[in-house]
Amino acid sequence: MFCGKKIEVHTVNTPLPSALIPREMLVDFTQASKLIEHAQAQARSLIEQTQAQCERVVEDAREHFWQRANPILQRWESERQAMHEGLEQVATSVINTAIRGFLDETVPPQRISALLNQLLAAQLPPVSATLLCHPQDREAVEQWLARRGDVPWTPRVDNEVSAQSLLLETEDGGLHINWVDALDHLIPPPLK
Repeated sequence: MFCGKKIEVHTVNTPLPSALIPREMLVDFTQASKLIEHAQAQARSLIEQTQAQCERVVEDAREHFWQRANPILQRWESERQAMHEGLEQVATSVINTAIRGFLDETVPPQRISALLNQLLAAQLPPVSATLLCHPQDREAVEQWLARRGDVPWTPRVDNEVSAQSLLLETEDGGLHINWVDALDHLIPPPLK
């Protein structure tokens, strides 16, 4: 009844099929995964901290730069403004000097003509009046009145009136004009 059989077990020289994963390997894998996740979390945290620190450094550098740059820029603006004002004053002075020099070279008859034009412009419409002038200006006054036949002014020579001055007397009063005052009113004399 009982028969004895013998089963031979051969030693397998080939490795176990790879479909079977040992438990130790699974434990190692789980630990490695947790370690990688932890390392990635630390790396993200370090990156965020570093970015925040970089932003602070950049902001501090920007603030430091503007703290140093603003006074320099303000000084430059002040210098530019002062230079602009100085340039404007110099240009005005040069132009005024040139105009004054040009007007100083104007011959007396042209000066009288300019003064008469100003008197006429100040008295619109022209009314009957007596025009007093210096004897040396009589000819220029008469020529101007002849050219302007519609002006009802009567010329009269008066030695009391200075040269290149005119006095227009009306019933309501008088208008006085002279070359030097007109020139000073038009172009202020240069400061000394």
